[in-house]
Amino acid sequence: MRRYPARALRFGSTLRSFAALAALVCLPLAAGCDSGKDAPESAGVAARTSEDAGTGDATSPPTIPASGAGAESAAPKPASSTPEASTTAAAILPGAYDPAKDPLVNRRSTYETASAAAGQIAEDETLYRVLDGNPRNMNAILASSTYEFNVNDALYDGIFTFDAEMRWRLNDVTVESFEESPDHLTYRVKLRSGLVWHDGQPFTAHDVVFSYQSVMDDRVKCPAQRTGTEELADVVAIDDLTVEYRHKQALPTSCWNALFSIIPKHIYEKDKAQNPDLESGEYNNRMNRAPIGNGPYKFVRWVENDKIEMVRWDEYPGPKPHFKRMIFRIVPDPNIMLLSFNKQDVDEFRMTSKQFATQTGPGDDFAKVGYKIRAPQYDLVYICWNMDGSNPFFGDVRVRRAMTHACDIPRMIKQLCYDLVLPSHGIYHRDSWMFNPEIKLIPYDLAAAEKLLDEAGWIQDAERDGWRHKVIDGQPVKFEFTLLIPQASTTGKEMAAIFQEDLKSIGVDMRTTIMEWATFQERIRKHEFQAQTAAWGTGVDPDTTWNVWHSSSYEKSGETGRNYGGYRNARVDELFLQGRHEFDHKKRQAIYREIAKIIYDEQPYVFMWHRDILWAVHKRIRGVTTSPRGVFNFYPSFAAWWVHMDEKKY
Repeated sequence: MRRYPARALRFGSTLRSFAALAALVCLPLAAGCDSGKDAPESAGVAARTSEDAGTGDATSPPTIPASGAGAESAAPKPASSTPEASTTAAAILPGAYDPAKDPLVNRRSTYETASAAAGQIAEDETLYRVLDGNPRNMNAILASSTYEFNVNDALYDGIFTFDAEMRWRLNDVTVESFEESPDHLTYRVKLRSGLVWHDGQPFTAHDVVFSYQSVMDDRVKCPAQRTGTEELADVVAIDDLTVEYRHKQALPTSCWNALFSIIPKHIYEKDKAQNPDLESGEYNNRMNRAPIGNGPYKFVRWVENDKIEMVRWDEYPGPKPHFKRMIFRIVPDPNIMLLSFNKQDVDEFRMTSKQFATQTGPGDDFAKVGYKIRAPQYDLVYICWNMDGSNPFFGDVRVRRAMTHACDIPRMIKQLCYDLVLPSHGIYHRDSWMFNPEIKLIPYDLAAAEKLLDEAGWIQDAERDGWRHKVIDGQPVKFEFTLLIPQASTTGKEMAAIFQEDLKSIGVDMRTTIMEWATFQERIRKHEFQAQTAAWGTGVDPDTTWNVWHSSSYEKSGETGRNYGGYRNARVDELFLQGRHEFDHKKRQAIYREIAKIIYDEQPYVFMWHRDILWAVHKRIRGVTTSPRGVFNFYPSFAAWWVHMDEKKY
């Protein structure tokens, strides 16, 4: 075996890992453009160099491409390819906002590293972060949404991790040495001695094995963790400090397949016999809400719908974060987030486009407190159609393409997003190496939508108030469906109002149902929807999208996989398998580009836009880094944030 000391493969100093972060992250749409919320070799953080004259501190924004409720509906009006402005959607008419001219955007001090201020860093400050919903629990291997990931990233340490440019790394806090066999089928990891969990119990190879076995246990609902991990043949403890990862075959994704989260065996084995899913029963529920981790922060308490508190762990074996306390405030409403930020009750939050462009200028209260961050991000906002046969509409590709023709994405980007997002060409961002430049956007065209619906047998009937119907099993069926929207998503509601108006004009009746995030997740996981809108955060490798698009990732109970819409294409399945085994980068690129083209052409989603990072941070915060994944969920993220002693707040 080739042997490497951990420091030979590290990046920076402490390298923490919450392994599910390597996978796609499901996000509430409220984090999107507003009005209210794969990575290996693609572009990373854009350079910030040019100084803004007159401020001495501001820099130009990172380079970002220019962007090109349940009630019965009234009868549709005649269709038009250029409908009048909506009277039901919010008529937001933004002025010409240019972030390059905003003196509060991408200030140099925001990115200043701690290394430049040795001895001048406040080490007893509190960082107040924001979640717009409660995590489901804090068991690291059960996480599937941004809420769990953000919290668990501070509580748990793993064996492997990745940096802002999504490059795989060893975690030298936990790893003493790493060996890889010449045939690439075996990784041998030697753990550092003396590692412990927050309760003082030893962190050993047996915890790694227990975690792997739990991830691969079909009774444990952890689709975000299981994708890729199933390519391991086994994980074996050679002794207390030595663990072997044994791969079924050498793959270009082998390093990512070994990146699963680690949970404490001594905690979760106690109730494993009675409740093997790790979440049922009083004991598991209690431990999942008051977790024992091994990361730089230690859990203190969780007050539902209010806050989650944690404190810096004094026994953490790696370099410690600069903030002594970290408190997540749970604030579902983006308007309340801004008010809380202006009152200095929180130190950061994801901004809506409206807030970024119109409510946080130099003359607003915000300018007294904070700065803004804008940078590229790969988050994908979408509408997902349920194609599993549970409804008579969306199994037909002509209907799905008609829906995209009827969705006025350019208007939404301008009116709701202030041109601060990038139109989506499908599953991969155009800065990524998998992006297919041959994909042409389906235009907004109501006449084309009508033609496709006619071809699919959905005929507009003047005798039935103009709604479209189709005869199925001898009975006329009206084209009416319900779009599920997460509760925090004001963008989703306004987007739906625009879409609803255009659909009505061509004889399609769309209703909307708004629901709390946890309930929304449960419904889509069980495929109990006709249409739903949310967003995906990016994974570290295109293979992670297998979890969303491969037909094997659809399972009726929703306990495995995240192919929520039931998409199936034999060629896509074949290509994903090829991509998982292909080592040649150019050939692999061609594979994923073909996948992207097929999926876009079949429109299982309306691919709407990719969200940029639009973030607010308190003026005193320094050390911020960004990534295609956003501001968090990679190394160093919050671990590098710091405050100068002269700017202490607490």
